[in-house]
Amino acid sequence: MDDPFNILGQEMDTPARFEDAVRDLLERLGGTYARFEQLEAQVPHESYTDEEWQLVESTAEQVAEAVERAEEGYVAVMFDSHAWYRITENLEQINMRLESAIGVMERVRDRTAV
Repeated sequence: MDDPFNILGQEMDTPARFEDAVRDLLERLGGTYARFEQLEAQVPHESYTDEEWQLVESTAEQVAEAVERAEEGYVAVMFDSHAWYRITENLEQINMRLESAIGVMERVRDRTAV
């Protein structure tokens, strides 16, 4: 018999496995980074204001640092199971930072296309 108080549906009955959640996050992050790289190659450096370009550069640096931290975090997982949570939080923050930078890059692209 179905639970009459379950308004979320059956898909919420079984929580997603952590490995699946991490894999989905990494796939989403990979797609976001691919968009970032595509826009970086597409929009000439000269089209950005100094502040806009500084944001693009700092985002690229933060992504590189996040990759290093994630690699170190994977080693830490062997000793601390909570390290997975820190890794996913870090990757989620980087994804949001990339999305923000992509928004700026798209505005610059649109501004220079006119």
